[in-house]
Amino acid sequence: MSATVSKDAPPVMDDTIISEYEEVFKLLTENPPEQILDVQVPYSRYNQMEAAFSRIKADKNISEDQRYPFLEYNNLTQTVTVVTVPNSVHEVAVYELNFDIMAGANDYLSEHAPGLVDRILPLGSTTTTDFDGEYVNSSKQPDGGIIYSTIGADCLTIAIEVGLSQSYKSLCDAKDMWINGHHVKVCILFKTPTSTYDDIEDVRTEIAIMRQSAVEPMGWYESHGYYGPIFYRGHRWTGEMAEARIEIWRPGCSSPDRYVSEFLRMDFLLINHLTMYVMFRN
Repeated sequence: MSATVSKDAPPVMDDTIISEYEEVFKLLTENPPEQILDVQVPYSRYNQMEAAFSRIKADKNISEDQRYPFLEYNNLTQTVTVVTVPNSVHEVAVYELNFDIMAGANDYLSEHAPGLVDRILPLGSTTTTDFDGEYVNSSKQPDGGIIYSTIGADCLTIAIEVGLSQSYKSLCDAKDMWINGHHVKVCILFKTPTSTYDDIEDVRTEIAIMRQSAVEPMGWYESHGYYGPIFYRGHRWTGEMAEARIEIWRPGCSSPDRYVSEFLRMDFLLINHLTMYVMFRN
């Protein structure tokens, strides 16, 4: 879903753009789980959206420290993204990646550079705005990451992006922002197997159809005393997630190191070895 708007567009917007603005603020006020919405607007419009969202939060007594929902902006593609509260699978994936990378970093540094152990920190809920080049004026929150802390400055070294309800293209756009606009040393993309939901245009209608399609299998599962998997448009929406795809991107590389496994811990170990090599080889 997108609407291209010229930087010189007059204040009057057509019905399509108005409809998309309404959808943006509906997501911001309702905060349904695991929703991603991209709308193309110039930077000036993004600033207006941020100001309007701040007023909404003030009216509803929502703390500015509340992480979700929030707005991101990619200045290169002129895309504002609405990000709502993630589901538990998303958060578990972020936690596991952060935990394993931190453990690998601590093990490596304890042996090779003990004095640096305390400088490796997990990234908190932080919005990054100091992008440069084509990404100046951009803002983004990584799903996870690792910071290298020095006197007077903290440098984001590894950025993690987890995509469950997010298209692969959107993940790659995020990766480009971190590598080319913020100069991280490693960007890790975590994606569930490709499904056929990336072409959904009317999200709310699709959710209603999906809920209806789940009624029969859910009734069967409940009558048999357990909660089984539900598939819709080729994607596993509930049940055990036994497979995922991990890509490790580095600056200057035209392709990533890819891992697909039914045993994610094996992949995490590979990530640790490669990450340590990239982070500390210089």
